[in-house]
Amino acid sequence: MLAVLLCLPVFLLLAGVCLARPVHHVASAQSCSSGQQPMPDLHGLILRSNPHVLATGRLIKGLYYSNASTGPHAMAAFYMACDHMLEQKPFLIMDLRSSRYFLDGNRDSCVDETGTLPVPEIDPANFLPAVDGAEELCNENPIGQRQLNNLIAVR
Repeated sequence: MLAVLLCLPVFLLLAGVCLARPVHHVASAQSCSSGQQPMPDLHGLILRSNPHVLATGRLIKGLYYSNASTGPHAMAAFYMACDHMLEQKPFLIMDLRSSRYFLDGNRDSCVDETGTLPVPEIDPANFLPAVDGAEELCNENPIGQRQLNNLIAVR
């Protein structure tokens, strides 16, 4: 009985990570216009943070990924969220190994802007002015309603 109680938290943690992974759509090279590259693919990485959105209203949720379950974080992906719902595609990805960021301002899964930061720290709020419709997310106008259709529940 004691062994079961000791293993239960580990099992719940592993089950939560496996079952709660957000849906990632990566654009193919053909769907990006010439000169654009697809956003980095997160599928081969292990999700290391909880994707659940507990807050109401509009917010940014950062999820951390690594190459191994015990290794250092390799990437951070930032998603828009609204009332417990997370967008399907990140608008910003930071490669923590190279300090390179990738911005998808119109959220079509293609890189609109990329660059290198002097340190591997990033404030996603600084990139919001370049994200189309970020201020309308959660609003009850037609733009906000259209964007709500791109959200997924991760409770």
